[in-house]
Amino acid sequence: KIMKIDEMNIVITGANGALASYLLDYFSTRAAFVVGTVRQLAKTSKPKNNEAIIEMDPLDHYSIDEAIDWITNEAGDIHVWMNIIGGFTMGNHVEEGHDDWTYMYNTNFMTALNCCQQILPLMKNKGWGRIINMGSQTSINGMPLAGPYCASKAAVHSLTQTIALENSNGVTCSAIIPGIIDTPVNRNNMPKADHSSWVTLEVLAQNIKKIIASKENGLMVEV
Repeated sequence: KIMKIDEMNIVITGANGALASYLLDYFSTRAAFVVGTVRQLAKTSKPKNNEAIIEMDPLDHYSIDEAIDWITNEAGDIHVWMNIIGGFTMGNHVEEGHDDWTYMYNTNFMTALNCCQQILPLMKNKGWGRIINMGSQTSINGMPLAGPYCASKAAVHSLTQTIALENSNGVTCSAIIPGIIDTPVNRNNMPKADHSSWVTLEVLAQNIKKIIASKENGLMVEV
């Protein structure tokens, strides 16, 4: 069946980050209902029209289940799930910074895996769904002093492709794979870089919209 984006309920993890908060605004004017998840709410916010922010710990299966229950009670079936939550560390050679490996693995990979595991059965049961994971071009090419980050994102790429191979019949899993994203944090961290070559939030949103509309499975969209 063909679904229009204005019929879809969309979930976006990591909603206090620059990209996810931009995507919330972008899709709230286009989708039926948009939910952003954060680990901790600064204050309880009431849903605005068709947009809500809720608490969810993506490292806790029970918390993810509770969030899914709330969303389905509030809005109905979840059609699109975006695993945007993530983090970045750098500064250590591979043989150093042992804690970074666990931190990056949990922050970038386990959050995506846990959410995929919880939402996939529901999407398969309904015969329609879009899972979009957040990859990184650094995990394709490598990046000095950022081994934990690169490896965790490479795991996200592999997870995405595996889910795509295991699923069909209307359920797709794809990844958006940006270079450096043009955010205030990145500009602050890299003031002397050539910002003109960076990926804008708008370009990422437009590409994600195309993935949602596509029937193709396992798209690995480099931007």
